[in-house]
Amino acid sequence: MKVRNAKKEDFKSYLEIKKESLKEYSKIAGCKINLTDNQIKKELIESINNPKRFLLIIEDREVVGYLIGSIIISGHEPYGYIDDVFIHKDFRGKSFGTSLINKFIKLLKQKKIKKLRLGVNIKNKKAIGLYKNLGFKIKHYEMDKEF
Repeated sequence: MKVRNAKKEDFKSYLEIKKESLKEYSKIAGCKINLTDNQIKKELIESINNPKRFLLIIEDREVVGYLIGSIIISGHEPYGYIDDVFIHKDFRGKSFGTSLINKFIKLLKQKKIKKLRLGVNIKNKKAIGLYKNLGFKIKHYEMDKEF
């Protein structure tokens, strides 16, 4: 298992796993979520070129997961934010998600950032369990109303 920053050459393997992630998240969210290949490529390039964005790749002979994170500068202290984490279903429960998150925390600490936040769909029980095991606590609820 190896965690590293994504490179432009990772596009093909990232595209494949990102599409798998979107398919799975669409089921959890109850709505179809689509991104074009160009949108996914833009996400990859922006994460590589923007010093406040991160795209970490985890490999086990091939790319099996990723984490997209950001540094948020607010009126208070800056913090890290996990935008998206995905591990291929065959590799879950084997510390891959933990390794990605711990690598992101290490990068944040190097930048003197002391807080990490994330959002998670209430239906994603396994992810919630992972985050709780890593010491995350629920701070607030976000609610939607469709009309």
